[in-house]
Amino acid sequence: MDFVELRRKHIAWNISQNPSSISIHRKGKRRKGGGYEEFQEDLPPVTVRIFVGGNAQSPKMDSGTIGTVKTDEAYNLLADEFANLQAGTEVTDTFIHIGDTFKILQVMPYVVKGVIVGYRADLERMK
Repeated sequence: MDFVELRRKHIAWNISQNPSSISIHRKGKRRKGGGYEEFQEDLPPVTVRIFVGGNAQSPKMDSGTIGTVKTDEAYNLLADEFANLQAGTEVTDTFIHIGDTFKILQVMPYVVKGVIVGYRADLERMK
């Protein structure tokens, strides 16, 4: 068995220890003609593992013009190589898990021998 296949099996096993099925709601903008058009779409459910990461700080308060929001950036997500996760300035992925809304802040691929074998994502829990 080569190392790429072995790492994929490790990620699948890790996800299977505490799986969660999530449906991602994607909002963003894409180029159209000389400008941008906004879009929203719901992606098919994907099985991932959500866990508390090493960034466990106390919740932050953000007081904007609309109101006050509590956020918590202590969560991460592990997904297989087929997950369609995105984060950036032109796209926002969110999902609901056990009554909490999460936003994907950053997506990092796990790469072995030039092949993506899975993804880890930093999450922000909106309270």
